[in-house]
Amino acid sequence: MTMGPGEPPLVTQTGPAEKVRGAIFCVAMLFSALLGSMYILLPLFPLIFLKPRWWRKLIDRLVGFWLILPSGLMELIFDVKLTVTGDKVDHSEAALMIMNHRTRLDWLFYWNCLFRMDPWLLISEKITLKGILRFVPGAGWAMGTNAYLFLQRSFIEDKSRITKMLEYYAKTGDSYQILLFPEGTDKCPKATARMIQFAEEKQLQQYEYVLHPKTAGFVLMVQKMRELGYIKYLYDVTVAYNDAIVQSEVDLAKLGATPREIHFDVRKMNIEELPESDEGLVEWLNALWKRKEERLRRFYTQPKESRMLDTHAGSETFEHKDNSRLIQNGIVGIWAFVTVFWSYFWWAYPFQGFWTLFAFGVFVGAQYAYGGIEWLAINASQWRENKVEQTPPRTAQ
Repeated sequence: MTMGPGEPPLVTQTGPAEKVRGAIFCVAMLFSALLGSMYILLPLFPLIFLKPRWWRKLIDRLVGFWLILPSGLMELIFDVKLTVTGDKVDHSEAALMIMNHRTRLDWLFYWNCLFRMDPWLLISEKITLKGILRFVPGAGWAMGTNAYLFLQRSFIEDKSRITKMLEYYAKTGDSYQILLFPEGTDKCPKATARMIQFAEEKQLQQYEYVLHPKTAGFVLMVQKMRELGYIKYLYDVTVAYNDAIVQSEVDLAKLGATPREIHFDVRKMNIEELPESDEGLVEWLNALWKRKEERLRRFYTQPKESRMLDTHAGSETFEHKDNSRLIQNGIVGIWAFVTVFWSYFWWAYPFQGFWTLFAFGVFVGAQYAYGGIEWLAINASQWRENKVEQTPPRTAQ
């Protein structure tokens, strides 16, 4: 069974108006990310080698500013409504955030959640994503330069990648909050079928609202961040959809479909509350996911018009504050204007075709040569560190 009892239907058909909205959203994302990569990110590339710290800080802020565009459009043209409860994520402390992965759009809507808590979180958040997304022209390039962690969903392949990226985060001196989906994939029909078979073979409880978590990556990240002294909090994030399930980016693009009522609840834990041993962390995560299954069951068995994720005493409700909605729409307008200007510039001025080919050559070349711009930056940073270590100190004359 793909859908849990009480879950809303999976959207497979929409009308012309929804398809137009989907086309507008996708064109805005494609062109703003592609042109932004060409005209903002690419000219900054020398900083990778000359001033790595400047590079990291500038890219974090520029990409964070761009993230307001997709999250803002979700509310502006799709009228997405969010209910956000729980604990505020602290952008000043390094942390790990773990979330159930109901659809492939969870991370997109989570940007709206973070914006309500603190817009700075769009700068300090990092995400673990499927490796194939890094090849998307524009958006994939930008997420790569922003040092998002692209994984192949194979622990053997990903172990070294995770370790090196966490070391890089720690060396920057900045506090990042890293979003991890312990289930490893979204709860699509294929993944659900695999989970049912896996649970039968291992004689595990059959879940209806979540997938059994893959514990190896979670344990590695927690223990490595502890080793680096780079984790103070863990945030347990639960997402639920009240009116519709839109499974993937393809459905958003092709159908213009989005859920309209999304619930997030965030629970903050001091990392010292988690077990010290690997085995203890495995048991802790499995127990947490069992409780998450029951929380979602309680949510979906409530009447649709009054559904709320249960939360804890002292939790907050996060809504747009003061002029934040106006600021969000204003930034969307800025990106719309800049994208139109870039499009005109590309069309009207000579040699833009050569610049486009150069941009594709640099970004795609970096992906094949290094695994992405982020790994080029990491290698350059390591090279500078080694050079400094090997430089003999000057002696007094």
